[in-house]
Amino acid sequence: MFESFHDAIGYLFQSYNQAKPYRLGRDDKETRTPQFTRKLLDRVGAPDRGQHNIKVTGSKGKGSSSRLIASLLEAQGLKVGLFTSPHLVDFTERIRINGVAIAEDEWLRWQTYLYPSIESIQGAMKPREYFGPVGLVACVAALYFKDQGTDVNVFELGRGARFDDVNQIAGELAVITPIQLEHRDLLGPELKDIAWNKAAIIESGMKAAVAAKQEEIALAELEKEADHQVVRLSTRERDFFLEKVEVGLDGTRFDLVTNRARYRQVELPLLGRNQAENASVAIVAVEEWLGQALDERVVTSAFKRMTWPGRLQHLKRAPQVLIDGAINRDSAAYLREVVKLFPPMKKVLVVGVPVDKDGFGVLSELAPEVEEIWVTQAQNPHLVFNLQELADVAHQMVPTHVNRCLVDALHAAEVSAGDAGLVIVAGTQSLVAEAMQYYQVPTRNLQIVNSDTSTTEPPH
Repeated sequence: MFESFHDAIGYLFQSYNQAKPYRLGRDDKETRTPQFTRKLLDRVGAPDRGQHNIKVTGSKGKGSSSRLIASLLEAQGLKVGLFTSPHLVDFTERIRINGVAIAEDEWLRWQTYLYPSIESIQGAMKPREYFGPVGLVACVAALYFKDQGTDVNVFELGRGARFDDVNQIAGELAVITPIQLEHRDLLGPELKDIAWNKAAIIESGMKAAVAAKQEEIALAELEKEADHQVVRLSTRERDFFLEKVEVGLDGTRFDLVTNRARYRQVELPLLGRNQAENASVAIVAVEEWLGQALDERVVTSAFKRMTWPGRLQHLKRAPQVLIDGAINRDSAAYLREVVKLFPPMKKVLVVGVPVDKDGFGVLSELAPEVEEIWVTQAQNPHLVFNLQELADVAHQMVPTHVNRCLVDALHAAEVSAGDAGLVIVAGTQSLVAEAMQYYQVPTRNLQIVNSDTSTTEPPH
């Protein structure tokens, strides 16, 4: 049926591509048809409804928060499925169990199993209707997790929730990371519209919803949805409190006060103040799911060897390298805070931000910290870059070069920085992925967290 794994992945986009000419407008409300993901799940026995699932949405930190939640659950001695999107290097990174990516033959097995139902449903669709590719991957994940007997699964949603295919997965707990202005042409022009879109992750019958600190407008939309669905919403600075955040080159430390416990000097190897936010939400989410406070030894075990490639990742080599998917002013501010922790040395920036993101905001934050800039681009054909426009802005602040090939830009930046310097790589996810390949950073299998400090049974 599928001659190769590559053919199978290509098939995932077939329905979406066929419907493109018939879709009018750009807004998700007008163009997306996530109900077909639910129809497909039901056609194959609704594997998600027989599982314990936690769902995560937001604008920034969804992937990190999902990984942190999964690590905390793994440290409880549980078998944990993790679905994230997009991948960095290998498509199989999207589906993991206890940090290990699904094997290609297992993926092919379950996609082949879905094939007759996909074809049957698609045959009755209108021309503008389609299966969202990420929804089909979520169906593969649900079948795989059920077959492997996972105790609990964490699903990262796409850009929204109300019209998001992954949100068709049945969930017991909703987690919302900070909501920001993003995808304004797809989710809505104002923050209120975007928050309304993402608030749909909160569904009737859930145990609870947990939200990071939000702008008042966004929080109001979440509260309105929680009230409508009769779901309790716990939010930072009302129900739990993040304190004493310290960021160093060895990681991030913080205190957390929840309704159930006080966690002191929690240590996380991930860099950045935003990771303290993500970790605090993850801890409260797992508290809510388990219905109890967590053993501090379990939290320590979960976070001690936590890895999440490409997120403010520090490569200790010569020269040193700092890689992050900073695509707007806010995310670049977190990166800048880490850059300032390095001792005096020559610092150079390699930056690649598409035109639909905030490249000028990234430059305004990072240019004051570096001596040279290389403006470059990812090879992803779906992204549009204007290197000269970005370079013209950068050149007003520091000496700037343009190189359309990331590998060449990285090599030139390394030579300029010297063995004692620092190369900062910032930009879109595709650029980060290419940097991961250049530096041969493994991305398929993450460090598995094991702990003998807990024998918690999954709640029923």
